Parts: sequence; C-alpha cells; structure tokens
Amino acid sequence: MKLSDSVTTIKGVGVKKQTVLEAMGITTIYDLLEHKPIRYQNRLNRTPFMDVTEDNDVLIGGVLINKRLRSIGKGRTMLECAIRDESGIFHAIFFNMPFLEKNLRLGSDYTLFGKMKWRNGAKIIVNPEMALAGSPRDIRGIIPVYRRSAGISSNELSKLIRTVSKKLDGSCEWLSKALLEKNNLAPEDYAYKNIHFPESGAAYNRAKFRLIYDKLLAFQYSVLHNRRLLDEECGNSRMEPVDICVFTDSLPFKLTEEQKNAINDIEHDLLSTRAMNRLVQGDVGCGKTVVAEAAIFHAISAGWQAAFMVPTEILARQHFFKLSKDLGKFGMRTALLVSGLKAAERREILEGVKSGDIDVVVGTHALIQSDVEFAKLGLVITDEQHRFGVDQRKILAEKAEVVNVLVMSATPIPRTLATTVFGDMDFSVIKGKPSNRKEIITRYITEKSRERAYANVYNEVKNGNRAYIVAPSIEDSNDSDLTSVEALFDEVKTKFKGSKVGLIHGKLDKLEKEQIMNEFATGTIEILVSTVVIEVGIDVPEATVIVIENAERFGLAQLHQLRGRVGRSDLQSYCYIICYSESENAISRMNAMVTMSDGFEISEEDYKLRGAGDLMGTMQHGYSGNSFYDLFGYDKILKLATTDAELMLSKNPSELEAFVDMDQLQLRTNNIMVQDNSNII
Repeated sequence: MKLSDSVTTIKGVGVKKQTVLEAMGITTIYDLLEHKPIRYQNRLNRTPFMDVTEDNDVLIGGVLINKRLRSIGKGRTMLECAIRDESGIFHAIFFNMPFLEKNLRLGSDYTLFGKMKWRNGAKIIVNPEMALAGSPRDIRGIIPVYRRSAGISSNELSKLIRTVSKKLDGSCEWLSKALLEKNNLAPEDYAYKNIHFPESGAAYNRAKFRLIYDKLLAFQYSVLHNRRLLDEECGNSRMEPVDICVFTDSLPFKLTEEQKNAINDIEHDLLSTRAMNRLVQGDVGCGKTVVAEAAIFHAISAGWQAAFMVPTEILARQHFFKLSKDLGKFGMRTALLVSGLKAAERREILEGVKSGDIDVVVGTHALIQSDVEFAKLGLVITDEQHRFGVDQRKILAEKAEVVNVLVMSATPIPRTLATTVFGDMDFSVIKGKPSNRKEIITRYITEKSRERAYANVYNEVKNGNRAYIVAPSIEDSNDSDLTSVEALFDEVKTKFKGSKVGLIHGKLDKLEKEQIMNEFATGTIEILVSTVVIEVGIDVPEATVIVIENAERFGLAQLHQLRGRVGRSDLQSYCYIICYSESENAISRMNAMVTMSDGFEISEEDYKLRGAGDLMGTMQHGYSGNSFYDLFGYDKILKLATTDAELMLSKNPSELEAFVDMDQLQLRTNNIMVQDNSNII
C-alpha cells in the first residue's frame, strides 16, 4: 500500500463513499490518515453511576440484573435493562432494538457509554453503546471523534482509518534511519496508528511529535528552498518610478507613519530588479487596504495591470467599491470578477482584462480560472493569505508577466515565529490605527450579567447604529451549553421586537450571505446574529457593538478578529465577551481581551496560553493537526525542523535522496497549505 494510492483501494469504499470523501478533500490514503480527530472520548475508566452528572458523556458499567422488552405502540419497542455497579442501580433504555433482548445475558458484566439523564427521579441512559466487558467488542479505550460530513459519520471514518492503519508496515517511511535516530522520532506507521487510536497518553504525545515534525520539516524546506530561488532570480521585474504622493495626497485622511513605511517598502520592491514577495501584516482596522491601493496605483501608473484576490465575494465587492472610488478619479478602470455573473457581463470583463482596457480586477477564486488572461499583469495581491492554498496563489502569479506578489494579512503571527513562518517573504508590519479611531471598550461578562450586554445593544441600535451578535458554530458539537445560532436568533428577535434582526451562517449559499451583508451594511438589518463567517475583513463603519456568546469557545486571536468588526469609524464602539466557563484558562483569556488591544501582543499571549497540551487536554479541546497555530505552537519541534531543513539544502541531490524520500516530501509539501475552512496546513 502506498500513501499516494486512491481511497478506492480500501475495502468498502465504492463510488458513493468516494464522492463523499472527495468532497471532504480526501482522495488518497495519505489524505485519510491526515484527517485527524477533532477530539477524543476518554473511555479508559468507568465512573460509579452515583458520581455521574446529567447530560455528560460517561463510561459506566455493571452487572445486568434485569431486562424487560415491551411494545410502546405503532410497531415501536422499548428494552429496559437494570444494571448494578458498586454504588447502586441504574437503568439503560433501548428504543427499537428488540434484537438486543436475546443477546444480553443476566448476571454478565457490561460496559456502557452515553449520556446519563434524570427521569422521574431515577438515573437512566438512553440508547448507549454497550458491550460485554473484556470481550473483543469492549468499548473501553481512547476513542477518536472526527469532523462529520454529510454522507459519512465519525464511526464510519474511524473504521476506514483503522482498516488502513492495520496495513501500515513501515514501507511508507520517508525519513532515513539516520534522521529518525538523530531526533529520536517514532516510525511513521506508529505515529499514524497512535494519533488516531492512542495506546496511551505517552504514545499519543510521541505520535503527535513525529507528525508535527513531518509537517514542519516539509514546510520549512519549502520556505527555505523558495527563498533561495528568489534570491537567485534576477530579471526584468523593475517598474518605472512613480510619484506616489499624487495618490496619497488625494486621500481624505493622513496616513500613519507605519502605513507610510509599508508603502515605502513596497516602492523599494517595485523599483528593484528582484521580484517583490512581501507580506504586509497588520492588526484589524489598521488600514492595510490603502497600502494595497498605493501599490496598485504604482503598478497601473507604470503601465502594468494588477489583480486583487480575496477569499469571499462579500470582501471582493467591498474592495471593488473602494478601489473604484479611490482610483477612479485618476481614470483607472476597476472590474469585479466573481462567480454568478451573467455570461455577457463576464465575457465583457474578460475581454477588457485581456485587452488591457481594465487596469485592476478584484475577485475571488474566479480570478484563477483558465479563461482569465491579462494583457500585462505586473502585480498580484492576495488578502487574508491563509484562506488560499499555495497552488491557487501560484496559478494567479503565473498569469503575470512580472511576478510581484503582495500578501495582506490581519492575522498577527507572534514575533518569535514570523521570520520562520514567512521565511520566504519580506514583511512589513502596521500596528497603529488611523488617528480618528477610538479604542474599543471591551467588557468581560459572566452568564449572570448577560443582560447588561444586550441593554447596550438596545441603546446603540436606538441611536441609529448597528450590532453584531456572534455564536460559535455548533457543527460537530454535542455540548448542551453551547449557544445555537438559530436559538440565539430566536431569542434576539424576541428581545428586540422593534428592530430588524438578520441571521447569517456558513450553511447559507453565497447569494444569501451577500444579500444579508448588504442589508446590514445599508441599515435594512440593524442587528446581525452570526457565526464566525463575519470574522475576516467585513467593514461596516456604522457597527458599534458586538456581543460574543460562549467566548470561552474561541481562541484569543479569533476573539480579537471578531472584535475588529466594530470600531471602524470615529464612533465609540463596544465588545462584550460572554463567558460561561469558570476554568482558569478561560478566565485568563477573557482578562487578556479586556486589557489588551494590540493584535501582536494578543497573538503572543494566545501562543502562550494554547501551549503544546497533553492527551487529556486534547480530549477536551481537540487536536486536528490542521490548524496553523496547532503546528507553530511547538518551539522545540520548529527549531528541530528548521535545522534539518537547512541541512537538507546543504546536500547535493544524491545525498538528499539518501536523507529523505523526495517524492514523499513533495506529497507532504503539496498538502501543507490546503484550504479547509479557516485552517491551513
């Protein structure tokens, strides 16, 4: 078996299941093994039923002392089992499973897993998993839980991965024996088996170390290799000088010093014979867009075209209107290219781009379609780069005659990691905000004081402003205390009967999302209840208050991004973070949000608080191995991988082949920046 083999080589994967897996981005054995659990269920030890709390997943067990099967009408059945453990007797109820009655043996010891509930003063567990203790089907252990998708359950994914993991025999190992011994790394087959089905906490942590090392080694080698190629490149990438003050003097506001410095960095790049590859990293609301506009102004004035790619149509339209306004006064022509355009409109835009009549085109993934041809593309800008895969950015850059690349990001990376993570790029940092922006007032609210936040929402809306109310996504979660966005929407409509309330979430189609955001931007909707789809880039200056429910469910960096949806004008803005947890970590994060406003400072704190974690912590919070910060939260492994990547670059081709399997390295490199919602790597 090869990791590059199709998933169709797995027994039980037919055309239907293949289609479902492909929709999840799983086409090969490697993809399947990389689809790591989002959390684990700790089923190692039974809990005495008297100690069990209601509605929590629990492993319990005992001796079956009675069973009774009866009909409850309309062909339905109920099997009631009485089970005794050392603390007393509880009941297990099974609906519509009459076959169990014959299989269950009185006097035998059984293990059960499920949620305990109270009914008429008695503790019961409904439709639990149940198996004979000590049998091959015993349900004890550390059980992986996977992100669900339409057409395939977590249990089905677990069975497929278990089938594959049993066939791993070391033949797919891509690191040399010398490298494994040098770093005391676990074999790859051991790592995959124990990241999915841990034998113990120690085995899990050793597996995680190895798999993170693999990813970081591939990433660092790619970064350092690209940097070397860039340093060696020299060609006709230089643009003609332009008086950029013509543009900056036309703005209705003064640039901050850091905005000026970023523009100067870009000017230097564009006048160099070495192609630009620059990241502009700025805090939310710092004014990165005007820096991008300055770069576009230079490129067009020097006789080139520019392309501006963003992750969503909402952002694309937002940037299109701003560019049209700010550059249109100089006769520069802007076009918007997104999916859903009428055929004639799309054809007209494509002709304008190809002929050079259009100077700058703003769009989503539609920009990288094969029929998009430029007359003289000289500048490529991507906004929120972590939303795009390497291949997507590469396709757009390949359309350019001169590949000058500018990446904009509002996701601050800790200072200790920035030079490593973006080692193949130059970077500029914008920290300050425009002088007319007021500091956002942030309040940490407990469940008991929740109504205080909504009272402020009422006041802001009454004064003609707008409000966001955010709930975490409930997909893949069974937590009863997690606020459902639909339930929250109903509650908000009841609270604010005189206001226009809208609802937006990830399951709406693009046109629905766009319509709702437009209605919010124009004031047709006054209060927008949302999941984190509003996290990145949305700019509604009239929005002055945001309430974040279940704030303990978010990382610090994400909370800061959400807070950045308000405070985008000279109006005083407010952020209320409602926390339902009393854990030390949650309280630390809430206090950090109240006392910190600098995104870079927050990213450092987030980096510290997240930590490497251990097996039990992962059971609660999940380790997918796919999150950007999941990987870069491990200093020791990062330094190790960087050192080994530098060692690889020092070797000649034959030495390198003996050091690592280059085909396997390419497989991993190709999967480093694969888009998965908000995740990369």
